[in-house]
Amino acid sequence: MSLKYRLLIYINSLLLIAVLIGLAAIITSTQKNVRQEILSTQSLAIFAIENGIKKNPEIYLFQEQGETFGLSNLNELRHLNIQFYDQENQLRDQTSSYLSKTNLPPGWFISLMENFSSVMAEKRIDIKLRGQDFGYILINPEPMYEYSEIWQQIKSGFLVILLFFGLVNTMILVVFYHTLKPINAIIDGFQRLEDEDYQARISKTNIRELDIIGQKFNGTVKKLKESNIKIHKLSQDLINIQEQEKKDLARNLHDELGQSLTAIQAEAASIKKSKNEESRNSAVDSIIAISKTMMLSTRELIKKLSLGILEEMGFEIAIGDLVNSWAKRNPKVNMTYVFDKQLIGLIPRPFEGHIYRIIQEALTNITKHANAKKTNISLSLQKKKNLFEISISNDGLKKQSNANNGIGLLGMKERVNQMGGTIEFKKNHNFEIFITLNIAI
Repeated sequence: MSLKYRLLIYINSLLLIAVLIGLAAIITSTQKNVRQEILSTQSLAIFAIENGIKKNPEIYLFQEQGETFGLSNLNELRHLNIQFYDQENQLRDQTSSYLSKTNLPPGWFISLMENFSSVMAEKRIDIKLRGQDFGYILINPEPMYEYSEIWQQIKSGFLVILLFFGLVNTMILVVFYHTLKPINAIIDGFQRLEDEDYQARISKTNIRELDIIGQKFNGTVKKLKESNIKIHKLSQDLINIQEQEKKDLARNLHDELGQSLTAIQAEAASIKKSKNEESRNSAVDSIIAISKTMMLSTRELIKKLSLGILEEMGFEIAIGDLVNSWAKRNPKVNMTYVFDKQLIGLIPRPFEGHIYRIIQEALTNITKHANAKKTNISLSLQKKKNLFEISISNDGLKKQSNANNGIGLLGMKERVNQMGGTIEFKKNHNFEIFITLNIAI
């Protein structure tokens, strides 16, 4: 169900409840007033009869001549029905009703009104003539006149209520018509965004809440556009890096293994041609030496391509070997490396590969992007806080700052997120990568 129809149902339900409550209050109040008015009129009639008829000497003359009290002439009397009965309980005279059947309220309304109040008792006044019972007068409450008036007022009120309901619903529809225009614009904006149209924008509507949504939407689209551009750039960088790694691997295989195989081939050919025992032995020794060099070169390549070194040497030795190998290849950089011995046996096995790759990537970035003279690597344990802290810093900030948002640092962020830690890139006098990880002690 749409929001428009939901709102219409809610508002009309509340209005109907309010009307019913008001109607119940009106009926209760009116019933109370009708009762008081009837009782007051009844008391007045009793007073008039007792003091006007019973104490009037002329009553005897009228009664001797068979006259009645003239009750039938009271054709506009409301609230009461007054009847005169003789000593034989025969009705002799009564007030006449001017309330037609067409003006009577419906039966359910009469029953409803009567249920709200208790029954009002009739009053009897005995009439005596020269000390003898001549008859009696009954005064019966007759609230039907007031019920009829109340019913007529309620019918008029119903017309007003229906008109009010109609105006309220019309106003809601008009407001929704004008309000849904900017909502449709927002829906259209999301549709365009779903279709990867990053030019989608939502203009101002002069409705504060919708303008806030529009501002948030426009800001989100802007960030998505920037992120999309960044992702495309990183994807291209990743492809370029993969191609470069393949070229480096091919070059290393050619330079290291290719030359060694060529040398082995040349030495083997010389053994075949040589008739001198000493020359043959020398060629064999040369082949053995070249083979050892090939094994070492192959092992270095495997180290770069896989993490088998962690299982072979253990985490501490593998990290130390990584740092020392880098320091030997970069003798002009003053390397300071600190490994907290308390960490031994505490680092989870899944973390070891991530940490190794992070340090490896950091050292690669320093080589490529920083003209560093000093590099510090520290792995420490904050035992009281169960924190494992990694700090990698160098003083080659100026050149390296151009690559701070590259794919290497993005890869570090992803690895740290997988470990549930935090990573900060600090730029002051040095460029520092600071990583914090939670570990169980």
